Amino acid sequence: MDTVKLKLKSKKLRSGRFQINFSTDGLVDGFYGYLLAESKTSVSDIIKKIDRHVKAMANTERYLQRNLYSFGKRQNTSGRILIFKK
Repeated sequence: MDTVKLKLKSKKLRSGRFQINFSTDGLVDGFYGYLLAESKTSVSDIIKKIDRHVKAMANTERYLQRNLYSFGKRQNTSGRILIFKK
């Protein structure tokens, strides 16, 4: 897979967590999404997590986001990431 360039923007929420808005460049199909991160999470960990999900979505025709399909199990954290194709 080619190198993926990420554009990141963050917003601090009242809860103390950060909402990370991201988008990709360098892929035929671009991606964008949102990630909820704890205040202690390092930038490198955030980038690794986004990269892992982008690669998984780009390399499979069927990528299911658990948080969109787990209404009965809301107490379980599902990675706190939403990713979409542009």
